[in-house]
Amino acid sequence: MSLRPLQIAAGAIIGALIGAAVVLQVGTGRIQGALSDAVAGFHALTRGDAAAAPPQNGKALQRDAAEQAQAKQLRDEQARQLRADQQKASGGAGNEPLEVAARKERAWNQFYKKPAQCDGNPTSDVMTECANHYIRSKRQFEAAYVATKP
Repeated sequence: MSLRPLQIAAGAIIGALIGAAVVLQVGTGRIQGALSDAVAGFHALTRGDAAAAPPQNGKALQRDAAEQAQAKQLRDEQARQLRADQQKASGGAGNEPLEVAARKERAWNQFYKKPAQCDGNPTSDVMTECANHYIRSKRQFEAAYVATKP
């Protein structure tokens, strides 16, 4: 006869004894409460209710809610202060840089007219000439745009 089955049986008996000692030491009420909380949390997760957490005691829930409210209040105040600092630094300009860029883009679109030969699938020589035309036009536009700025 092999020793392996006896070792497994002895391990199972020792495990059962340790489990019984834990139950007697801790108390069945606390273990059942923890198990029921775990099962409730499992059911909430399997239903897709991700926001539902396993039930906790009332004091812990109140403390967590108070901490979350305080953290939210702090984040909101920091965001308000950051917005005020940004507006003060820009002199109350708001989105002025975006508006300037948009005006310049509209002016470029009105100024630049792509040559007809650049449409479709041009050869490499034509593509090079189109790129050179674009670069020359862009330089000319930039010079004219800067000259017209106040």
